[in-house]
Amino acid sequence: MILNFARPFLLVFPATAILLVATAFIPLSQPVIAQEDPNQQYITLLTGKLSDETRADETRADETRADETRAGETRDIEVPVEVGVLRVFFSARSSGDFKLELISPSGRVIPLTEPNIAVTESNGKKTVAMWDPRPGLWKMRIVGSGDFTAAAWAQGELYICCMQFFARNLIHQLDKFQPVRGSRQQAQVYASGFNIEALEFQAISEQGELIAPLKIRQSDYSNPYNFTLLMETPNQPFRIRARGRDTNGKQFQRVFFWLVRPLASEPANAQPDVPGGAQPQPQPQDWDKNAVAGEYKIVRAQITNWSDEPLLSEKGNPIGVRLKYSIRFPVDGQYSPYPQAFPERIPNTYTGAMNLRLYRSHVEPLPDGLQSPMQLFFSGRPMFKAGVTYNMTVEMIPGYANYNEQKKSFCLATRSYSQQGIRERFEREVTSDGKVRFRLSFSGTDLESRTPVLTENTYAPGVWHRSFMKDGVPECP
Repeated sequence: MILNFARPFLLVFPATAILLVATAFIPLSQPVIAQEDPNQQYITLLTGKLSDETRADETRADETRADETRAGETRDIEVPVEVGVLRVFFSARSSGDFKLELISPSGRVIPLTEPNIAVTESNGKKTVAMWDPRPGLWKMRIVGSGDFTAAAWAQGELYICCMQFFARNLIHQLDKFQPVRGSRQQAQVYASGFNIEALEFQAISEQGELIAPLKIRQSDYSNPYNFTLLMETPNQPFRIRARGRDTNGKQFQRVFFWLVRPLASEPANAQPDVPGGAQPQPQPQDWDKNAVAGEYKIVRAQITNWSDEPLLSEKGNPIGVRLKYSIRFPVDGQYSPYPQAFPERIPNTYTGAMNLRLYRSHVEPLPDGLQSPMQLFFSGRPMFKAGVTYNMTVEMIPGYANYNEQKKSFCLATRSYSQQGIRERFEREVTSDGKVRFRLSFSGTDLESRTPVLTENTYAPGVWHRSFMKDGVPECP
């Protein structure tokens, strides 16, 4: 059973969204320590213990420095910050006296009085919020003694979430996941970053130490955001950490909040995974197929050239855009390099009516799994071969135009824009004679979202709308 998530352009986590951060705390076994909100995107989250031994270089005769240092151990905790982070938080809490410092990627201790920094302290916890942090490897330096919790979390473009483990006929959410030690587990996870170059997942201890790498593979080569994880359950409590690098070469890291506590054996009252007490299904034979233990380089198809031209109706009137592009795939597999197109410049009053939708498609040579070259994006799961150049033609029409394949006719979905205030904006958009270029994106390829690709030609939305009127296209019922 493989779970399929929505395609990237329909997800509720847009790349530029700023994530809300809560401040709830959940107690650990040690009452003085607390962890953070499970909905935050953690860069690091760990607990530990600092000894009370004073470092030699911290024993100073200068009394003016005495209140600036803390006796005890010094611990440096790495916090990689990738390109696209809008704000990062560093937080520490300890059962004893401690000091928190931030070390920039250049190795400099950052004064906490800088204008892009805000500091809060409450109940033994210190949190530093930093706007527009410099990308690179930051460090949290904690000096003190006693039990502590250290955490750093980010608000930005990268979002790794929605991990689900599944067995035979049940789906286990990570917050309630209790596997048996040594059992094999399979999971699905989503990563939103459009510029991820490589990714790996690890099981780590509560102290942030590596236990074992998890095997990883893309669930679908046409979707470089969904991944399947394969894991041998550790014998100790663990968290899951994601690491990788982006196309800028910068490292990133995310740690899932929940601490999983494996069971020694299956509980006596455990319910079967399949209804009616049916026999469990065997483990899949392709357990290790295409899975990598360690860094996994994201598979994306390569578009070698593309062009655009006006799309004409059967009566010869312009109604949209015809795209032609050639594409090559790095490995044999199932792909769906779905095209998207929307105006280059989108005003605040935009209704979305001029986002282009797929009308028809054609591919040569015909990939395995298709009965017709017109079937590519509508049904079937085509199998493409590595090293073969496939020439694709797709025809796209404005979002307010619907095509009924059975009736072979168009209708205009204008009623969905009939609300007061929206109707006026919609009419201005679709009747405008201003010429615009369209921004193109092809899912699962090297020309997706973050790489700016524009149509060579300009198009006037008003011309398309008048063409539908000339052709006698009615309003949709």
